[in-house]
Amino acid sequence: MRKKLLKERIMKRQTGNYIIVTLSALIMVLTVYIGTSWLKRVKVDMTEEKLYTLSDGSKTILGKLNTPLTLKLYYSKTSANKGTEGLRTFNNYFFYVRDLLEEYVAHSRNNLKLEVIDPRPDTKEEEDATTFGLKKFQLTETEKYFFGLVVENNVGTEKVIEFFDPGQQENLEYDVTRLIYSVINPRKKKVGILSPLPLLNEKLTPYMAQLMKMQGKPAKESWIITKLMKEFYDVSKVEEDTEKISGLDILLIAHPKKLPEQTLWAIDQYVLSGGKVLLFVDPYSIVDNVLSRGRPGADKKSNLKKLMAKWGVELEEGKLAGDRYLSGIGRMNARMQPQRLLPLLECDQRCTNTHKDAISYKLGSMTFLYPGSLIVLDKEQKEKKIYPLLSTTEKGNSYKFSTWKLSDPKFLWDDFKEGKKPVQLGYKIVGKFESAYPEGVQVKRKGKDKKEKEVLLTGLKKSSKETAIIVFSDVDFIHDQFSFKTTIFGVSLNNDNSTLVLNSLEQLSGSKELMEVRSKGRFNRAFDVVNKIEFESEATTAKKVAEINTSIEKFEKELEQLGRMVNEGNIGLIQNEGIKKKKELTKRIALLKGELRDVKRKGREKIEELGSNLQYLNTLFMPSLLFIFGIFFHFKRKKGIKKDS
Repeated sequence: MRKKLLKERIMKRQTGNYIIVTLSALIMVLTVYIGTSWLKRVKVDMTEEKLYTLSDGSKTILGKLNTPLTLKLYYSKTSANKGTEGLRTFNNYFFYVRDLLEEYVAHSRNNLKLEVIDPRPDTKEEEDATTFGLKKFQLTETEKYFFGLVVENNVGTEKVIEFFDPGQQENLEYDVTRLIYSVINPRKKKVGILSPLPLLNEKLTPYMAQLMKMQGKPAKESWIITKLMKEFYDVSKVEEDTEKISGLDILLIAHPKKLPEQTLWAIDQYVLSGGKVLLFVDPYSIVDNVLSRGRPGADKKSNLKKLMAKWGVELEEGKLAGDRYLSGIGRMNARMQPQRLLPLLECDQRCTNTHKDAISYKLGSMTFLYPGSLIVLDKEQKEKKIYPLLSTTEKGNSYKFSTWKLSDPKFLWDDFKEGKKPVQLGYKIVGKFESAYPEGVQVKRKGKDKKEKEVLLTGLKKSSKETAIIVFSDVDFIHDQFSFKTTIFGVSLNNDNSTLVLNSLEQLSGSKELMEVRSKGRFNRAFDVVNKIEFESEATTAKKVAEINTSIEKFEKELEQLGRMVNEGNIGLIQNEGIKKKKELTKRIALLKGELRDVKRKGREKIEELGSNLQYLNTLFMPSLLFIFGIFFHFKRKKGIKKDS
């Protein structure tokens, strides 16, 4: 009887165990199913820059979608896996692009569909990728490599990203959102360009430019920033002698030099009638200097002093903006050693984040050359508000310059005096304005008899409605050389220069959603301690280089003097003296070069030591914290046990 009861008890226990195992397996399967289907959209982005989280601008644009779109992501994964190690690294970037596109689909209210396509050789998918215009790279005789995106709507309109460059990861969300935005907003706003610089060449089509390049002929194409603008705007040229500006959403004025009164009048009336302006003035344009071939007497500066006075801001005459802590490294000519240049400003988030304006906020890498200083004329503005967009650090200052001073970077650096407040490089002005020509302006016109007559042009004396003007104190920063770079994948952004321009245009045109996307930007954090070490090292290095150059010059002068003393009787003696002095110079230069290496090494070691200390601190911080908490809770628990006992 006892054996029977024991056997039944064992059977019940085994049955219970089987039930528990079965239920556990069922719960696990259901958990996986719920996690992969119901909770698929529940994600936590732990990255510092929120790389997997869409910005509010992207979400707003997706919320306006009312027509189905198909996202076709072409990636030659099979070809990449067969290729080199360098090519296989693109797989990681592909996963990031795919994950981000899935975020777009998740926020599209079922209006977006994602298709991931691996175009294999001799297939319809490969043919489609080529037809859409995606960039292809020939890996072998048969294998081609594609990595691009096509956005299609149900009526056959398509927009493409030809190739995803991993070096442009920070602009990925903007590029994708721009494509979607351009599909759902086909009408382009009109931008007119008024400039003596060749920003826009309307006569040269892309086909003609390509043809001329193939023939080895120089093609004077539009600047890349203008080509980029054409993706979003209907861009046209405004003549420099125009009397009337109309039919534009935005007027872009770049480097206005010696404009005739009738053109200034036209700009004045355009603003008073509610027209929006993006203005680039410059106290010294290096691009203009190159285009004018450095002709003596050629005017390199630009201003709209009379009009800007009515808008409430002014460009300081004969002054540049400088900041040692933002200075870039470069050289004035090929013979000069690379060094810190005061007129070259490498702006990071210290220039933008204090202003909290969506145009410039979070932009962390911009390059300006010989920028000017903007000042507000009257802080008590009643009918307009003036917002700073861009500035130096608090140690920046404006300084007077002349052509000969600009050719001597050491003099500029030593002569510069640090300031106590930032120098402003950009302003946004919003409100109503008064005319700079309340009595009108006299212009000359040809009558029917072909004789010139003076005619009085009159118009608005005050703004009819509120408008906006954005002013920057540099024009060189929008040029191809300082904004873009050419890689094996084509032209790409070099920094945030073009982003700043497009942000400005988008705010003026009202495209706030796109601007919010772009303003995520890129961070290039500066380290003040590192900067200080570099400055000290560079100053000592420059001193040693100067000593070496002085020694060489002294040797050359002594050789020259010896050369004058040469005659038939003492030529052997002079040659021996020259050889002796040359040996002395060689020893002296070797000694100075050794000291120079020591200075550079010590500066580098200081920076490396700082980095190592920070790394150790970062590595040990969390374990130390856990150790301290562990000891604390151990003693707390021990104390509690003693109390209970």
